[in-house]
Order: sequence, then structure tokens, then C-alpha cells
Amino acid sequence: MSAAPSVNTITSGDRLGLTLFLAAVVHGIVILGVGFGIHLGSGERAPPMIDVVLVQTESPTPPEETERIAQADQQASGQAEEPDRPSAPMTAPLPLPTDGQAREQATPTAPEPVPAEEIPVLAVDAAETPAPEPEPVEEAPRQDVPSADRLVERSLEMARLSSEIRERTQRYAERPRIHYVDALSARSAVEASYIESWVRKVERVGNLNYPDDARRRRLDGSLILNVLLDREGRVLTVEVASSSGHQILDDAARRIVELSSPFAPFPEEMRKRYDQLMITRTWVFQGEARMRTRF
Repeated sequence: MSAAPSVNTITSGDRLGLTLFLAAVVHGIVILGVGFGIHLGSGERAPPMIDVVLVQTESPTPPEETERIAQADQQASGQAEEPDRPSAPMTAPLPLPTDGQAREQATPTAPEPVPAEEIPVLAVDAAETPAPEPEPVEEAPRQDVPSADRLVERSLEMARLSSEIRERTQRYAERPRIHYVDALSARSAVEASYIESWVRKVERVGNLNYPDDARRRRLDGSLILNVLLDREGRVLTVEVASSSGHQILDDAARRIVELSSPFAPFPEEMRKRYDQLMITRTWVFQGEARMRTRF
């Protein structure tokens, strides 16, 4: 009995090894640039070159001798000492069935001119639309040049006005500082004390010198009197701002102020703030021969 022939079994390890080997070969070719080519030795002869030309015409009889290969038969029109090769390839879609004669040159024709359309023109009679008249140009008024006398007169007038302005400015700067005391003005403690002493003196003198004619006629009424005093207490002006309706009472109020002056000088605090004091009060004359003042 003969032995059974042994069978080589391909395992998975053999397949893995073959796969890794092929992968390494492929990577080596890609990375190292390994290639295969045919190298001709210097002793071997290169195959002869064949010139192929493209012709545009075709001859019915093939030539006896050919020098080049073409896509159609064509008789040579002449011979040269050295055949020239075309400098650039010439192409023709298909060979023409002619004997090589050139076509008759076509004469270019131009399109017939199209007559231009006439554009209607509207003509207007010049007599119907007269040309506009030019607008009159206003001449600028001429400025008279002042004479020498006029210039001197203007200079003197400007000097006079400048002197008046300077004088007024000086008077305004030197004007006295006036303080007004009435029913609406707020007074400090020093002013309140001075006004109170002024009122007591005026009422005392007024009751002692009540007008006899007003007492006999039993006249009564009230008036508003403005009295301006300087810093020494002297009366500068006495003015009736609102009359009582009786001249006797108005004159009596003025006379009482004159009899009461001079008043006390301004305290130091009042002197620092102003130079004059305007006192506005209401004088009341009663029928029983009594006089008093109030704001």
C-alpha cells in the first residue's frame, strides 16, 4: 500500500507575510523612485525617420517615385536641389479632387447702401418769434469822493463825539453808589436801625409842625415821598412820587423833611457799601392833626 501524497496547506500567516512583502515593495518604488525602462545600447541603430506631409489636393494618377508619405496621391509640381520641409504643420480637412490649380479669386462685394431716412425739420418763421431783448444792466451808483473840507469836518466831529463818550464814561465811573430802601427791599440790621431812628425824628417833627390849615379843615390823606440822603445825613432831594390830592399835605411833607435835616451820618458798614441812600415811604396825615409814616 502506497503512502498518500502530502498536500501543502496555505495558512493565514502565509497570506499576511505575502501582503506585507508586496506593501513594502510598492512603498519602496514610490519613495525611492525605482522605475523600469528599456535602454538601447550605443551600438544599436535607431529606426529611420519617416516624413509625413499633409496635402490639400489629390491626383488621379499615382506618382512613379515618392519622396514623402501623404494621406493622398499627388504629382510634384517641380524639383528643388534640397527638399524643404514645411516650417509649420498644415492641415486640411479633406483632400480636394482637383489637379492642383488654384481657385478663381473671389471678388469681395459690399452690401448695397441703405438710404438714410429723412428727418423732418420744423421750420419756424423768424418774424413770429422775435429775439428776446437784452436785459438792461443797472449801473452801480457812483460814490462821491468827499472833499478835503468834508474830511476835516468829519475828523472834528469824530473828535467831539469821542470827547463826549469819554466824559460820559468818566461820569458813569464816578457816579455815587445809591442804595434804595422801600417796602420791597431787604434791609440789614444796621440799615433797619438807621431807618428806625430816621422815622422817629420825622414823625416827631411832623406832629409838632402839623399844618394849621389842614388841622382847621380837618384834611386827611396819604402820599409817597422819596428822600435822598448823602453819607453825612444831609438831604439832597425831596420828591413826591404819588400825591395825596391836597397840595397843603404835599407841601407839608416836604417842609417836615427840611425841618428834620440833617439826619445822622451813615455808619461805617453803610459807607463801605454805598454813598447815598434813597428812602421811599408813605406819609399819612390824619384829621385829628396827627402824622405818621409807613412803608
